[in-house]
Amino acid sequence: DEQNEASSLANNNYSSSSTSSLPLALDSRSTSLEAVSGGGGTGATTAVSSAGPAGTVSGTNPTHSPAGATILPSSASTVSGTSVAHSIGVPGSGPGGLNVPTAREWIDSEDEGTVEPEVDWSSNIPPEILSSISDLEKKRQEVINEIYQTERNHVRTLRLLEGIFMRPLQESGALPHELLNLLFPHSLIHLKDLHSAFELKLKQRRSEHGNVVREIGDLLLTMFDGQTGEELKEHAAHFCARQQIALEALKERRKKDEQLQRLLTKAESHKACRRLQLKDLLPTALQRLTKYPLLFDNLYNFTVRSSPKNEGEALAIRKSHESAKRILDHVNQAVRTEEDMHKLLTIQRKLDKSGLDKEASIEFRNIDLTVRKLIHDGPLTMKKNPGVQLHGLLFEDIMVLLQKQDDKYLVKYHSSPGLGGSESNKYAEGRFNPITKIHLILVRQSAVDKNTFFLINTNMLELTAPSSTECKT
Repeated sequence: DEQNEASSLANNNYSSSSTSSLPLALDSRSTSLEAVSGGGGTGATTAVSSAGPAGTVSGTNPTHSPAGATILPSSASTVSGTSVAHSIGVPGSGPGGLNVPTAREWIDSEDEGTVEPEVDWSSNIPPEILSSISDLEKKRQEVINEIYQTERNHVRTLRLLEGIFMRPLQESGALPHELLNLLFPHSLIHLKDLHSAFELKLKQRRSEHGNVVREIGDLLLTMFDGQTGEELKEHAAHFCARQQIALEALKERRKKDEQLQRLLTKAESHKACRRLQLKDLLPTALQRLTKYPLLFDNLYNFTVRSSPKNEGEALAIRKSHESAKRILDHVNQAVRTEEDMHKLLTIQRKLDKSGLDKEASIEFRNIDLTVRKLIHDGPLTMKKNPGVQLHGLLFEDIMVLLQKQDDKYLVKYHSSPGLGGSESNKYAEGRFNPITKIHLILVRQSAVDKNTFFLINTNMLELTAPSSTECKT
């Protein structure tokens, strides 16, 4: 069942926004993906498909093999008007004619990253120039240097994911096609190109300005606003949306597939990974997006203080900050949406509705949780009967209380002991419907226990949440 739960992730379609015109990957929920987290079977032997936000990255056109696999050109690709040389293919033929780098070839490539980041940006500045720079400007230059150095490291990580993990896994056929696409959607290549172009522009600006960068706002706007910003938003959302779910499936498969375990252990022992495992490296795409707003906010504050007359630069940085926040919010929402859907698919599959009366409405007897928008969910216990473990699901229109029993979620009526045993309370001593419309429920927090609240309908149920925060939610 854990295997089935993990494999169900690939049955979801990712849709970053209702207005997006980008095609979706994995078009059918009905596809059987038992093999996604299952034992060692026949893996995929083709290159990763063009699943995910498609089209060109500001002029980069992927070519397609007869088998339908997407192969990026090994020559330099154009990203937002900047030529970025990236050699994907090296001598040696992979599946479908794709040139796939081996581990040894990747070690000898420029992606090894043997050049250490600058410890101090000022180390390359002549003393007479450095002494003429104000303290505020020095702090501003430190932030600019941090933006460049961390972007450089991020590009290196994206190349590492492609060269040490994705390409060898494609070549080996150790993973089924569905799981390979979930772990390494084609958006990885687009993100690598976008960030490589940005890093190159930052590097060129530093060189042009002698490492004392006068203006950077225009470069930030080029990356985070306009067409490039939209591409970054869509590809980052597609890459991150089901990442943690895919990693759970990979974890289960690694336990059962010795060949896959050996292959990944060898890749993770590569010195370029710096003792980080694949599960640590993949989330860096989302982690990087969380850093931009913080860096841009610091840069804006130092800019307005060190160069108050340069209003254009400050405005560009502030606009970039706002755009970076919008991109992050969009990606976070995409992750929440996909994880909620995966959770609902898992619960729906394990739903036991045998406890409902025949008098229950057809709407509730045939309930499909996956068609509703989940607002919040979490574990609950009955105050009067702590041994009963419930899982509460709050949707826009209904609240569902499921009883967790073994590997099942039981849809059954919950005993409501009421306020006492007097005749006046006999109607309160009944059953609480497990599925209730929101507008028919009153909620009251307990005056004596901050973790406890009452659900009041025709009957009353006293429930305890894991924390006061969960209770209030």
